Amino acid sequence: MKLYYDHPAENWHESLPLGNGRIGAMVYGGTKKEILALNEDTLWSGYPEKTQKKLPEGYLEKVRELTEKREYQKAMEYLEECFSSSEDVQMYVPFGNVYMEMLDGTEEISDYHRELCLDTAEVRITYKNQGALVEKSCIVSQPAQVLVYKIRSEKAFSLKLYVEGGYARESCCTDGILKTKGQCPGRVPFTVGEGGSEKAVPVFPEEPEKQGMCYEGWGKIVTDGKVNEAGNAVIVENAEEVTLYYGIRSSFAGFDRHPVIEGRCPEELLKADFDCTGKSYEALRTEHLKEYQKYYKRVSFSLGEKDEYAEKDLRQRLTDFQDHPEDVGLNALLFQYGRYLLIAASRPGTQAANLQGIWNAELVPPWFSDYTININTEMNYWQTGPCNLEEMGEPLVRLCEEMAADGKETAMHYFGKEGVCSFHNTDLWRKTTPANGRAEWNFWPMGYAWLCRNLYDQYLFTEDRAYLERIYPVLKENVRFCVESVVGTAQGYAMSPATSPENDFLFGEEKKEKLTVAQYTENENAIVRNLLRDYLEAGRILGIRDELTGQAEKIFEEMAAPAVGSNGQILEWNEDFEEADPHHRHLSQLYELHPGRGITEKTPELYEAARTSLLRRGDAGTGWSLAWKILMWARMKDGVHTGKLMNEILHLVEPKESMNMANGGGVYANLFCAHPPYQIDGNFGYTAGVAEALLQSHDGVITILPALPEKWTKGEISGLKARGNITVSIRWENGKAEAWLSSDTEKKVTVRIGKGSEKEVLLKAGELCMIAE
Repeated sequence: MKLYYDHPAENWHESLPLGNGRIGAMVYGGTKKEILALNEDTLWSGYPEKTQKKLPEGYLEKVRELTEKREYQKAMEYLEECFSSSEDVQMYVPFGNVYMEMLDGTEEISDYHRELCLDTAEVRITYKNQGALVEKSCIVSQPAQVLVYKIRSEKAFSLKLYVEGGYARESCCTDGILKTKGQCPGRVPFTVGEGGSEKAVPVFPEEPEKQGMCYEGWGKIVTDGKVNEAGNAVIVENAEEVTLYYGIRSSFAGFDRHPVIEGRCPEELLKADFDCTGKSYEALRTEHLKEYQKYYKRVSFSLGEKDEYAEKDLRQRLTDFQDHPEDVGLNALLFQYGRYLLIAASRPGTQAANLQGIWNAELVPPWFSDYTININTEMNYWQTGPCNLEEMGEPLVRLCEEMAADGKETAMHYFGKEGVCSFHNTDLWRKTTPANGRAEWNFWPMGYAWLCRNLYDQYLFTEDRAYLERIYPVLKENVRFCVESVVGTAQGYAMSPATSPENDFLFGEEKKEKLTVAQYTENENAIVRNLLRDYLEAGRILGIRDELTGQAEKIFEEMAAPAVGSNGQILEWNEDFEEADPHHRHLSQLYELHPGRGITEKTPELYEAARTSLLRRGDAGTGWSLAWKILMWARMKDGVHTGKLMNEILHLVEPKESMNMANGGGVYANLFCAHPPYQIDGNFGYTAGVAEALLQSHDGVITILPALPEKWTKGEISGLKARGNITVSIRWENGKAEAWLSSDTEKKVTVRIGKGSEKEVLLKAGELCMIAE
């Protein structure tokens, strides 16, 4: 599969992404001037810092009492006053742009072709210049830890290599290598909300203890032409072949180490990386393919798409798709693109994929390109289990482990409780404290607990005992915080006071004020219910019954249950409030439907209430919200609605379109998901949604094609995973389906196809078992 274009990228949102988990590159494919917009996953502003702020004694009890008295406005105003000095996270920033500018005068370009091949993780560009064939290829190698770019031309050419942008400070040539040094800003003195204003001016203090990350980029050219050093550039003359090797390293030495005072030496790391420059592009490509394809080729997917669409410019395909949705190949392409992007953005040992994966061009990016853990970071990793990419989840596990130290201080400082917690976002330095701003986002201490759902669900797919032993301490400390924090209410135990992420309700006679702090919310309670269920299951599997087990069992049994409102919907708050925005992008009250597992067909009243809630929310949304709705409707076993939303997300969005918090979701010309602006979570969520439409296993039954879109009349997919470490392949055509299941161990499973009857099947270790309608 490939993303194909018949013209160079005109902007960043048309360029093509490459990555090895650490280095990200956006390749424009220019003829006169090639642009490589580069990132490195540790280039963040700031340094480790404690951000817990002083709070009035007894503040939490006062807010709780106000909510119990239904004085919700006073509760919100007092809480926002208490949290007014909160700090935002640090920023993920770009390295800058590497330019290769041709110096050969007038161009006559014909037969232009640019593509990103998902099967090889390689960008290829071909064209003719004045009749002479030019071929360009680029990879970002994980084994070699460098970007490699090769140009071959039938006619000799000259070019200039230089670097601009980012927070670069100087470039110079030394021993045939173009070396660029830069430094990330110190701690950000402005808020996320001020990011696009005149206040958004990063600072570069003189004191080493207040300075940010140092970094270097090295570029070396190997060519059959002549290489000249030209100050801050390299000039290549009379060449028919050029290979550029480019590496980036920073002074990052760990989330808890100062990058300047305790940092590593980028130069020493780059020297080791550049051992690879003695190898040809072809040799490095062979190593790259062997390493990359062992992940990518685990899953194949086809919808019987026509070849005529594959060779069409992708921008034009997206434009035509709204009138010609029969191009189902776009659905398959976007699915595999999501798998490709996760392999490119998240590898064992790298940082976790942030709001933009690893690709960011902005000096001050939207929402600082952080880890937003009230849905977005979790969505990044929902595909790891079903799409057979468990290794790509390792950075998320490590992020959770590293959050523990600050999370412990936050739990005690803000709540007086043992255990760990985090508010709604974090960064490279593992900040867990509240963000600046309104209570609707900054008073929500459930981010860490939500991440635990990802961790445990991944175990259910692999049944890897060593992995479960690794994550168990993370689950346990989050459980400790939750069992100490819940309070008794008339409906059972609940987190109180509470908010529902970024959403508001109306209250009072005039209902003019948007309020957000309630006595309790279904979202926070659902997170606790799922955490306790997962923890207790993990303990039984590992044979652990510790000091928390009894408490967890009691609270789990007596937690406040989901409630149904007067309109047949799942209640979002403790009362049947009027919603300030009935079509809000978040679906937090439906956590038990997805990613939780407490609302299924086995709970019919709640299942129908979830359906009603989805209908009331509507189908419009931001990119990631559309992806979450795809997953939700798949769990409702509704292929028609699921397919409709899968097509909605293929709406072409232009970069000039402004931020839209309600209904602007879609994709850019390079298939990056548009919030807008660009956020990668929608790409990953879409891929997870396709997997959910084709295979489900969260409710104890392996369901084949539970929500097949009606236009997908023919298709096949191989290599998906069901919970229980079961590999599943499926083929269907015109209403008939067959599936093949395999397991490494012998086990009995319950299986059904579509809405058919359930049947019990014995899987024998290492043998394929076929199921047919």
